[in-house]
Amino acid sequence: MTATEQPHLTKKRIYLILTGLLLAQMVASIEGTVLATAAPTIAADLKGFDQITWVFVAYLITSTVSTPLWGKLSDLFGRRSLYELSVVSFMVGSALCGAATSMPMLVWCRALQGLGAGGIFTLTMTIMGDILPPRERGKYQGFMMSVFAVSTVLGPLIGGLIVDHTTWRWIFYMNIPLGLASLALSRVTLRDLPFLRRATDIDYRGAGLLVVWVVSALLVMELGRGWGWTSPRALGTIALAVVAFGLFVREELRVAEPIIPPHLFRERIVSVSAVMLFATGAVMFGISIYAPMFLQVVAGQKATNSGLLLVPMTFGMLLGSSGTGRLFTKSGKYKWYPVAGGAMQLVAAGLLATMSRDTSRFATSAYMFVFGVGAGMMFIVTLVGTQNRVHPRDLGTATSTNNFCRSLGNAFGTALLGSIFIGRLDHELAARLPDANLSAKTLSQSPAQIQRIADPVVRNGVIDSFAHALEIVFFVGVPLCAVGLLVAFFMPEYPLRDHAAVGSTDSGQPLQVPSH
Repeated sequence: MTATEQPHLTKKRIYLILTGLLLAQMVASIEGTVLATAAPTIAADLKGFDQITWVFVAYLITSTVSTPLWGKLSDLFGRRSLYELSVVSFMVGSALCGAATSMPMLVWCRALQGLGAGGIFTLTMTIMGDILPPRERGKYQGFMMSVFAVSTVLGPLIGGLIVDHTTWRWIFYMNIPLGLASLALSRVTLRDLPFLRRATDIDYRGAGLLVVWVVSALLVMELGRGWGWTSPRALGTIALAVVAFGLFVREELRVAEPIIPPHLFRERIVSVSAVMLFATGAVMFGISIYAPMFLQVVAGQKATNSGLLLVPMTFGMLLGSSGTGRLFTKSGKYKWYPVAGGAMQLVAAGLLATMSRDTSRFATSAYMFVFGVGAGMMFIVTLVGTQNRVHPRDLGTATSTNNFCRSLGNAFGTALLGSIFIGRLDHELAARLPDANLSAKTLSQSPAQIQRIADPVVRNGVIDSFAHALEIVFFVGVPLCAVGLLVAFFMPEYPLRDHAAVGSTDSGQPLQVPSH
C-alpha cells in the first residue's frame, strides 16, 4: 500500500481487528473486578490494611497521567507499536505484582501495571474510532461492552475462587497468557494500519507538569488526613498542585502540539462530557471497591459471592451502552440518553447510601444494576459524540482526553472516598471499642476472620464500624451524581458522520503506513 492509497478494510479484517482489541480490553478490564474481590485478603496477607486504597490509587495515577500521552503519541507515530508496548507494560507489571512480598512493593508494581492499562484502554478505543464511522460505532461498541461484561462476570468468580482455594498471586499471573495472545493477534491484524503522520515536537514539559499536578492533588487527598489538613506538608502539596496546574494550562495554550489541546474544550460536547465522565467515574470506581467490602465484612459473604455483586452493575452497563448505541445508530439522536442515565445513577447512589446490615443481596444487586445502566448510557454517548465531532487528526488525543477525564474521576474518587472511609472507620472503632486499640492501620483480620472473632462485643463493634463508615462513603456519591445529571442537560447534539477516520484526508495531508 502506498502512502496516498485509501485503505480498504473488509468486514473480515474489521472483525479480526476487533477480536484482538477486545482481547486486550479483557486483559485490562478483568483486573479491576478480580482485585476488588481479593483486596481485603491481600491487605491482610501483606499486613497493610491501611494502605489498601493505594493498591488502587497507584494504578489509577499512572493510568490517568499516561492516558493523554498514549493518545498524543499515537496521533504522531501510529497506533500499533504503542498499543503493543502498552500490553507488554501491563504484563510485566502483572508478573511483578504476583511476586510482591510487601504492600509497598505491590503498590509500585501496580503503578507499572496502570501505565500499560492507560495505553490499552485509550488505544483500543482510538483504533476503533479509526476504522468505524461514528454512525456505526454505537453498534460495535456493544461488542466491547459485551467483553467487558464477560470479563467482569469472570473476574469475581475467578478472583473469589482463587482467594478461597489458592493464593491471590494467581490473580496477576493469569494476565500473562492473555496478554501474549493479544500481542500475537496484534502482529497479524494491525499491520499496515494507516494513520496521519505529522512531524512535530512532543510537549515533554506539558507532560511533566501534568504528572506533577495530578500526583500532588491525589497525594494530598490520600495523605492529607494523616498529615493534618493545615500542616505545612499538606498546604505545600496543595500549593504545588495548584501552581503546577496553572503552569500546565499556560503551557498547553502556547505549544503547537499540546498533550491536552485546549481547542478541544471549545467544543461544548467535549467540555460537557469531561464533567460528566469525571463525576460518573468517581462514583462508579468507589462503588466497585467498597460494595464488595460491604458484603464481605458487614454481610459476612464469601469473597466469591461478594465479587458477584459487580455482575449486575456490569450487565447494566452492557444493557445501557449496547441498547443506547443501537438506538442512536438508527435514529442519529443521542442528546437525552445521558440525562436519563444521570437520573438513574442519582437514584441508585441514593439507594446504596441507605444500605445496612439488614439489606438483602437482591436489593443491593438491584441498586448496582440501575447504576450500571445509567453509567453505560453516559459512557457511550460521550465517547461516540466526542469522536464524531473532532477532526480525524485529533482522534487519538480526543479519545485519550475522554478517557483521561474518566480516569481522573476514578483516581480522585478513589482517593477521596478512601480518605473518608479510613477516617470514618478509625472514628467508629475508637467510639465503639475504646479499649480494643483498633484502627484501620492495626486491623489485620481478613473479612472471614472478622466474622469469626470470638468476643461478640468486639465482632459486632468492628462490623458496625465498617457499616457506618461505608454508609458515609456511599452517601458522598449522591452529590457527585447530581452534578453529572445537571451537566447532562447541556449536552449538544450534532449529526453523526457516515464515514470512518481511516482514509480521511480532510487536512490535505496523506495517510502514512507505519514501518514496523
